Amino acid sequence: MLSWVFGNAGKSKRGRRRARARKKKPPYEKARAIAASGKLDERAELATHEDLEPEILYFFASDEAPEVRREVAENVGTPLQADKILALDADEEVRFELARKIGRLVPHLSAGENERLAQMAIDVLQILAQDDLPRVRATIAEELKRATNVPTDIIRKLAHDVEEIVSAPIIEYSPLLSDQDLLGIIASGLAGAKLVVAAQRPKLAEPVSDAVAGTRDVASVAALLKNETASISEKTIEMIAVEAEGVKEWHAPMALRDNLPLRTIRRVASFVSAALVDSLIARNELKPEVVDDLRRAVRRRIDAGELAEEVAEHRPAEDRAREMYEAGTLTEEAMIEALDERDNAFVRHALVLRSGLPTDTVQKLINTGAGKGITCLSWKAGVSMSMAETLQRRLGRVPARQMMRAAQDDEYPLTEGDIQWYLSFYE
Repeated sequence: MLSWVFGNAGKSKRGRRRARARKKKPPYEKARAIAASGKLDERAELATHEDLEPEILYFFASDEAPEVRREVAENVGTPLQADKILALDADEEVRFELARKIGRLVPHLSAGENERLAQMAIDVLQILAQDDLPRVRATIAEELKRATNVPTDIIRKLAHDVEEIVSAPIIEYSPLLSDQDLLGIIASGLAGAKLVVAAQRPKLAEPVSDAVAGTRDVASVAALLKNETASISEKTIEMIAVEAEGVKEWHAPMALRDNLPLRTIRRVASFVSAALVDSLIARNELKPEVVDDLRRAVRRRIDAGELAEEVAEHRPAEDRAREMYEAGTLTEEAMIEALDERDNAFVRHALVLRSGLPTDTVQKLINTGAGKGITCLSWKAGVSMSMAETLQRRLGRVPARQMMRAAQDDEYPLTEGDIQWYLSFYE
């Protein structure tokens, strides 16, 4: 049998650090004597030893003092038989500590361990997932939200939990929830923060995006539009665009979403602010016919008196960037502030000015979808490698696994020759 059934014997790194920090475990006979009749502090200290004999830890699982049982619950050397007893302990802190431990251990079981220990470990999880204390269930949910080796019925139960702190992490992240599961959860009347996290879920499929949009919930639809990994059908995008005119909270995320259909871009340009139209133009610089349409739409709105006051106050991103560049204030801090304001048009113009590259080249480098293009552009623009990482993540939306990372001391990971060759290819 595997060691966890009878006791872990202190295999974890954390366990080894804790063991070194304490006194050496007493001999077996002395340990038995302490367990039987030792003082509270002696029993509690003994229960912290992860290499303590499993039968003594099992005995401690029924100790009259909750302080001792808490130490047993936290101890990764405790056998699962004892954990099963502790899962029903009357003391809330005991169950909370056990939830933290079990929640961390189970997702990391190997295939062999999972097969041989499944029923006993899952029994403990099942009990804790139904605990009366929300923070016990929430702890289990937080630890299992990305797990792939636990029964789906536990995940579904947690996803349907009435407490937001329990269900939200599972709804947002669990890979064990199918699209059908999510559709059922939304159809059950999902609302508030739970619906928002559903909209934020990575790689949301079209049917689920459609279901979120169908709720017309303002915060959730805004979160869906901001979720660049969500697949949203053209029909749904157009439906949102139609209703967005009267919902200001949707204007910015709608205008700043990539790959909008042309008719949606035209519709959005008919009601959003001048600053957002500016962003639409910047995001479509490589599509002259789109830019021309947008400028005509703005001119019509100005002529109709819709944007007169706003246009008077609003200065195009290119003008603002050039003024700061000529004043020597177009710094990394200014670019980060613009990113915080979602003023991506300003950042694009800043990179054009700082790099000296043509606008279409800069746009191509940003739109490569890979970290190398933005990294080379950042080097040419004279910004730090840490800023290059920020631009990859926030401007280029480069997936984490495809990002280029800083070398030692925040240095660029490419040689100057490699960067110049890459840039010349795009120029």
